[in-house]
Amino acid sequence: MDKENRIKPKHHVAPKTGFLNDPNGLVQFKGTYHAFYQWLEEVTPQGAKCWRHCVSKDLVHWEDKGIALKPDMWYDKNGCYSGNGIVFNEKIYLFYTGNVRKENGDRETYQCLATSEDGITFQKHGPVIYLPEGYTAHFRDPKVWKDEEEDIWWMIVGAQTSEKKGNVALFWSEDLYNWNYKGNLLPETMNWGYMCECPDMIRLGEEYILIVSRQEKKIENGIEKDSCHAVWMSGEFSKEKGTFTPYKEGIRVDEGFDFYAPQSFVDENKRTLYMSWMGGGEYDYQMSQLSVNDGWLHSFTYPREFIYKNNWLYQKPIKELQSLRNDKIEKHIENEEISLEVRDYYKEIEFILDDENEFNCTILGALKLHYNSNDKILNIKRLNWLTGEFDEKYLNVNESLKMLRVFIDNSSVEIFINEGEKVISSRVYFQDNDIRINSNGKLKLNLWNYKGENINE
Repeated sequence: MDKENRIKPKHHVAPKTGFLNDPNGLVQFKGTYHAFYQWLEEVTPQGAKCWRHCVSKDLVHWEDKGIALKPDMWYDKNGCYSGNGIVFNEKIYLFYTGNVRKENGDRETYQCLATSEDGITFQKHGPVIYLPEGYTAHFRDPKVWKDEEEDIWWMIVGAQTSEKKGNVALFWSEDLYNWNYKGNLLPETMNWGYMCECPDMIRLGEEYILIVSRQEKKIENGIEKDSCHAVWMSGEFSKEKGTFTPYKEGIRVDEGFDFYAPQSFVDENKRTLYMSWMGGGEYDYQMSQLSVNDGWLHSFTYPREFIYKNNWLYQKPIKELQSLRNDKIEKHIENEEISLEVRDYYKEIEFILDDENEFNCTILGALKLHYNSNDKILNIKRLNWLTGEFDEKYLNVNESLKMLRVFIDNSSVEIFINEGEKVISSRVYFQDNDIRINSNGKLKLNLWNYKGENINE
């Protein structure tokens, strides 16, 4: 297997060339799924970003449609930054942030609108929101949704207040073009870091869930570093006051090494789905990725479905992924060690455990999993491509580990614990072709090899 074929995901949204980050404008329009992403032609995190466009009938096979929005107007000349999409009156409405840099280096920010009747060509309508008082120019990433009960539209925008504190600004509209400022959505008594990016309000049944990608400063080994994580929280959304009061502190959407800026949408089957940027981190970390030498960087996660039950936000991989299953290997393991040799790096692995078990698994030389039912802690190790050492995470499993589902698509790995109680998304560069499993107790293994067609060729 050559190097390119074992690094680039086959079944994820990824750029053919260049740099990808935040998912934007996720919608289903007349039966077709549309996904846009922040894109730069060069493999670098900084620049005047476009919205690149791809479409799919099944959320599995994606077709690149090129650039949908270019930074070519006075209000977005230094970048068409992130935002979302909605479908209304047989049109797609894209809301995005226009980024402008003045000659002295100061930033200007505009919340802008573009529409399409065919899902391919987009007409820009310019700014619909200018920067309100009380915020810095770090004001971006609009998310719009319809309030069916009040028959109005809401918009939230990620923000930094004049006091350099993170928050989310709330607006409302009757026509999607004229917007009224409501105020700060989040209680200022809570810590929201120095910026809340990519806010997302989700309604599941009677529950409101808010997701923010929170930026804050943390001290590690005496050095101040940026810490950026997407967190979710359930809470009370007061439409009258224009406030969201969380029931508890934010919980990470994903526990992996490479995950940021998730965005949700509701499809025509009324599922609340989302995808996220499978990337992030400091500049040096991003540019150290092995794919940079091949002229591309980052991908999305697989699409996932949000489900809220028992006061917890669960995630599950979409059922459409089962269409990729090819042949299946099934093993029953009890108090033994086995080794499986595989021929490629795109597959789905399912571990089903008895209540009392300790198991170790080394996947393709670069991913190690260890679980002991006595302490109910899952240890994940990912081989670091620069240091040659393993990065580690320890996750508490709420009750006991009953099932692990591991989705591998070349360098993309997504692990679902139990029914999606927790998820771990990471970039992993594999080293060999063996999967080794040692189980002290009973364990059932299901392994599906995935079909090898490549959506990114």
